[in-house]
Amino acid sequence: MLKIGEVAARSGVSIDALRYYERLGLLPKPARTSSGYRLYEARMVDRLAFIKRAQSFGFTLDEIKQMLQLETADPQTCSRVLEMIEHKLEDLDHQYEEIKRLRHELSAYKTECERAIANRQCCPVIEDFVQLPRRVGIGSGKGGRR
Repeated sequence: MLKIGEVAARSGVSIDALRYYERLGLLPKPARTSSGYRLYEARMVDRLAFIKRAQSFGFTLDEIKQMLQLETADPQTCSRVLEMIEHKLEDLDHQYEEIKRLRHELSAYKTECERAIANRQCCPVIEDFVQLPRRVGIGSGKGGRR
C-alpha cells in the first residue's frame, strides 16, 4: 500500500490531482490508516499512467472515466472504446481544419505586416483587429454574437 505522496511521486500526478480524480470517481476510494491517511494499492500508479496517456490523446476526464468503467476483455467493451476513439478522431479532424484555417489567416497577416514594414506604414493587423469588433457588432449592443 502506498501513501498519497508516494503515489504522486511515482505517477508524476500532484496530490491535489489525486484527490480530484478520487472525487470524480477516476480512482476508487482508498483505504485509510487509523489516522486518516489515504492508502492506495500499487496498481493505482498504472491507472494514473492510463489516465495521463488518455489525456495526452485529448480524452476528457469524463471520457476516461467511461473507459475505466469498461475494464474488461469483453468484445463489447472494445466496440465501445472504438466508438470513443472514432469520435475523438472526428474531433481532431475538425480541430485540424480550424488550425489550418487560422494558419492561413495568420500567414496572410504576416505578409501584410512585412509589406507595411517595407513601406513604413501603420500595422494593418492592429487596424484590422480594432475594426473587427465593429464589423461584427461586438460591443455595440446591436446584433453580433451571443
